[in-house]
Amino acid sequence: MMRWIRQWRSWKQDERDLADEIRSHLAMEKAEQEALGRSPADAGRAARRAFGNSVALAEDVREAWGTAAWQRLWQDVRFGLRMLLRTPVWTLVIGGTLAMGIGTSTAIFSMVYSVLLQPLPYAEPARIVVVSPTATKDGEGRFRASAALWRYWKENLTQVELLAMTRPVANFNLTGIGSPERLQGARSTFELPLALGVRPMLGRYFTQEEQLADAKVAVLSHALWKRRFGGEVGVVGTKILLNGESYAVIGVMGPEFAYPDATFEMWAPLYTPPGEFRHGMNHQNLTVGRLRPGTRLAEARLAASALAQRLAQENPESYRSGDQWIGGTVEPLAETLTDSVRGTLVALMAAAGSLLLIGCMNLSVLLIARASGRSREMAMRIALGAEGGRLRRQMLAEMLPLAIVGAASGVLLAWWLLQAMTRWMQSSLPRIESVGLHVPVLVFAVVASLAVVLLACLLPARMASRAELNDVLQRSSRSVAGGNGAREILVTAQVTLAVVLVFGGALLGRSLAALLRVDPGFAQENVLTMHLAVTRAKYPGDPQVADYYARIVAAVKTIPGVLEAGVVNRLPLSGLTQNGGVEFEGRDGGLSSDWRAATPGFFAAMGIPLRQGRGFTDADRSGAPAVGLIDESMGRRVFGNESPIGKRFRRQAPGNAKQDTWVEIVGVVGHVLTDNLERDLRPQVYWPEAQSTQDRGALVIRTAGNPGSYTAAVREQIKSIDSDQPVYEVRSMQEWVERSMRSRSLTTSLGSMFGLASLVLACLGVYGVVSYTAAQRHREFGVRIALGADGVSVRNLVLRQAARLSLGGTAIGLLLCWPVGRMLQTMLFGVTNLDFVAWGLAPGLLVAAALLAALGPARRAAKADPAEALRSE
Repeated sequence: MMRWIRQWRSWKQDERDLADEIRSHLAMEKAEQEALGRSPADAGRAARRAFGNSVALAEDVREAWGTAAWQRLWQDVRFGLRMLLRTPVWTLVIGGTLAMGIGTSTAIFSMVYSVLLQPLPYAEPARIVVVSPTATKDGEGRFRASAALWRYWKENLTQVELLAMTRPVANFNLTGIGSPERLQGARSTFELPLALGVRPMLGRYFTQEEQLADAKVAVLSHALWKRRFGGEVGVVGTKILLNGESYAVIGVMGPEFAYPDATFEMWAPLYTPPGEFRHGMNHQNLTVGRLRPGTRLAEARLAASALAQRLAQENPESYRSGDQWIGGTVEPLAETLTDSVRGTLVALMAAAGSLLLIGCMNLSVLLIARASGRSREMAMRIALGAEGGRLRRQMLAEMLPLAIVGAASGVLLAWWLLQAMTRWMQSSLPRIESVGLHVPVLVFAVVASLAVVLLACLLPARMASRAELNDVLQRSSRSVAGGNGAREILVTAQVTLAVVLVFGGALLGRSLAALLRVDPGFAQENVLTMHLAVTRAKYPGDPQVADYYARIVAAVKTIPGVLEAGVVNRLPLSGLTQNGGVEFEGRDGGLSSDWRAATPGFFAAMGIPLRQGRGFTDADRSGAPAVGLIDESMGRRVFGNESPIGKRFRRQAPGNAKQDTWVEIVGVVGHVLTDNLERDLRPQVYWPEAQSTQDRGALVIRTAGNPGSYTAAVREQIKSIDSDQPVYEVRSMQEWVERSMRSRSLTTSLGSMFGLASLVLACLGVYGVVSYTAAQRHREFGVRIALGADGVSVRNLVLRQAARLSLGGTAIGLLLCWPVGRMLQTMLFGVTNLDFVAWGLAPGLLVAAALLAALGPARRAAKADPAEALRSE
């Protein structure tokens, strides 16, 4: 920077020296002429004639210095700034168009770059792979691995080394220091940091011996270390209470370590009981490793698939069903992390690029109109000797300040959009912690702004540099200025792309509306939920845990305004599932189902209706006859029209595992959507919490008013029973429903925003062309009215031009809507790409908006003054 400042100062000094030297030569020449007896005025003229063109001489000197080109550029930029300041409305329209296109495309590109393109922050990230079982031998439907599969792959899949296993469900209650807190944690094998190529920032990771011994040691995340322990280096070696047991903190990971994702704050050794290695049905683990140097991904995939086939042949009871068996596949870690959002982000990037292209064409239309208005100026410059290349460079330089302003405004808009989008997608976008305005993103914004301005200026600059003085001066009022055909082509292209974007936004909007009409199977209004996890060190037996839940529910019910309360092990739409097979007595086979354990008040608190029989009661405790509930979907599948009351079911045990006890069906409840509102995967079965106790539960409270106002009172009641009990994920049931739709809501909002912005830009383009053409033909319209035409016919002439532009673009756009709809089909719910509302809305809205935009110029044309037209002719 200082070097540039010194060069600028040196250049200014050289300019001053050059001006002084020219003035001194002129003064000496003038003195010589005065000595010959001329008057001072005559002497000055004679001196200038003798000296020659001082401006041309100065240009020659600058050419010799090599600064002439920069000086001309600076002059053109200053002239452009003056021109922009003279037309503030036009400048604001151009700047707003640039900011809108650059800002939206930069924000989306930032998400695409951060999530899809930016390498993982680990050593040699291209070698890091995930080994997963698949639902079929063809490698479809990846899911989590069992400990048995992990060990089998580790021993036999030679193409992958350092294969680590992680169980991402090992959460911890942190107590003893400050307020009790629930930590999102994981248990892993000792190979995890080796597989990812990272080292702890402080201390160490646990060893294989500590893993096999189930040692009470823990490694903290960088975020937890800073947040809870104040970044103290001395935390390594200290003891903390996790789930009521003493753990030694042995290390702190660096800020780049985010596995399985950035929400995990603690890791402990994963001890696997020997029994889990004997069968492969407990699929709850993630596996990650490294390709051996020189190994290709396709080679590893083939090997994993072949090993899965061999395993199925050796253990058909666990890995084979009929002629189908569990397969295996190997995928890059970066791809598996982003599979769920890749298609959405690519579609949004395409929409943002289309909007940027519309903005570029709109800018071209406005610049062509501006160039047409300056045609006499450019023709005069050419007549005075200016070259066409010089005029083109001048027009580009004039727009350089606007490009800089557009890039700066676009970056600010992108920053604001990113803040809003990342808050909205906090729980649904992988690698969201890395989203930001990185250097490549800022470079993209600058390059995009310069490219848009350059492309938009090409045609206007070419038109300006080819202006003929005689043609311009002889152009009569009956002819329209040049460039109208180019403007109409650009506006037609704008309308075409706008139709496609509006169509896409309409499809996504219709899809979201269909999703909002879905009945989740429960009453979500006035329901407060909060999660808690029981510490087995304090409540070691199932009866103690069941009694603890019962005391919490009883205490919460004493709060004024609480209508009902209950506990369930997994909350619907919370992202947590527990499922497996169930079999019914006397019937072949089993069915996959969601497993739920609930207290008696849960169904009333959630608003889940009882269809047959009875619900759970306090009498359904440990030691009482085993009972259960099924939902109406399960009842229809298994029993048809027959009543299931009195029938029995049990969990379907894998292989030779110990069979569960039979449970009598005492009631049938309504079916609930548990994973999300878009897919109804499994029916539900319920056990009483007292007979199937689980450590984690969700407290569900139905209130008489706003559920959020009861949070503090409920916390106090829980604290009065156990002051060390942390409460986490406190949300209303409506928030859970909204969170389950958050990704679709954001996609729909962005798609609608792109459609609306493209509609506005297309209307501006139509308005600009029609308004400019009508102004050029103003005298013609006056003559028409003088010859007997009425205002309606003149107005229709102008509207006909707008209709021609909009209908032409709409027709082409509808042809493109078909492939776009096909591409969006996987993102739709409840509608198809043939939705008649979207097909009718997009063209209808564009044509109506275009005609509305042309209405103002048409009305002005209809009021043309015949007397003024006749006087000018």
